[in-house]
Amino acid sequence: MCEAAGGDVSRIVEILGIDPRIRSGGMRPGIGYGGGCLPKDVRAFTAFARQLGAEQAAALLLAAERINESRIDVAMGLITRALGDRPVRGARVTVWGAAFKAGTNDVRESPALALAQALQQAGGTVTVHDPQAVATAMIRNPELDYTDDLPASLNGADLVVLATDWPEYQQADPQALADRPANPLLIDCRTTLDPEPWRATGWTVHQLGRPGK
Repeated sequence: MCEAAGGDVSRIVEILGIDPRIRSGGMRPGIGYGGGCLPKDVRAFTAFARQLGAEQAAALLLAAERINESRIDVAMGLITRALGDRPVRGARVTVWGAAFKAGTNDVRESPALALAQALQQAGGTVTVHDPQAVATAMIRNPELDYTDDLPASLNGADLVVLATDWPEYQQADPQALADRPANPLLIDCRTTLDPEPWRATGWTVHQLGRPGK
């Protein structure tokens, strides 16, 4: 809705979070949830609601599943718009993140890996960086390239996609990294960075639900 209205989702989250009954910790926009538990549990809960005949509850849960599954397409749409006339096909793409969330090497149903795979299937040459999950990601998606060296992951990149909100990416020095990519274009799919320091050093930054430039 923010994208359609030209709004800023981060400001909306901040305002909603003022209410102590709501808080803002779980409202960061992104590319969906994953892991070995929540997706499975939601599917099981949906099936159980149907067995009980609680169709309205099942419909709500099914809508949540469908929205979660659609987030990769939403991210791909943002990436396509950010690239403009240039297609993904033939582009060198760096994906920051493989784990389904920061602080783990778990890549089960990882939205980050699903997005990396979608970018490769669209014709991009994809290199994935992750502080902890490179080894496990290589087992699950061996067709992708990997590195555990953050600065080197950007070398020659036409596009950088932040897909897991690791603190290493939040703390990265945009000025020190600006000369690494062929094109300093950053798509923050977790809306986790402060874009202004990046833009000040020559990066073009796009985030889900926020005005891009």
